[in-house]
Amino acid sequence: MRERFVERKLVSEVKKRGGICPKWISPSFSGVPDRLVFLPKGKFGLVEVKAPDQKPRKLQVSRHKLFERLGFKVYVLDHIEMIGDVLDEIDIT
Repeated sequence: MRERFVERKLVSEVKKRGGICPKWISPSFSGVPDRLVFLPKGKFGLVEVKAPDQKPRKLQVSRHKLFERLGFKVYVLDHIEMIGDVLDEIDIT
């Protein structure tokens, strides 16, 4: 399974919950998470999408730590089975 498939499924599941999930592209700030998750009632999350069993690169890990120091959790999603749990966690925070 490719990263693209996991990413498409994430976008689909966010839409089912009434949210949006734009891709985050930042040419001047590499290593940012792939997707921004906006759910109803002001719920927000940052999601790094990977192919199954793949890990974030060093720069990505560094960026994740930066966001976490600022108070934002970054979710690393590498299996479609994780999508529901990740969205549930974003929805309750």
